Amino acid sequence: MTKSEAERECIRRWRDLPRAERATLDQAAVFAASLMAEMDFPTSGDRGHFIRGWLQRDLQLRGGL
Repeated sequence: MTKSEAERECIRRWRDLPRAERATLDQAAVFAASLMAEMDFPTSGDRGHFIRGWLQRDLQLRGGL
């Protein structure tokens, strides 16, 4: 899976959660940790860092904070 594909899949799964379960940065971090084992994409850094960033950015863009 490419990094772009992984980002789209993470965001899709994140948005599938009920809004109440994706309202805070802490919830994004916990969900990102649950995705780390399933998302295999090339990166020179920490996969968890990328996933948390994608979810947190989505949360901020959607007015969750």
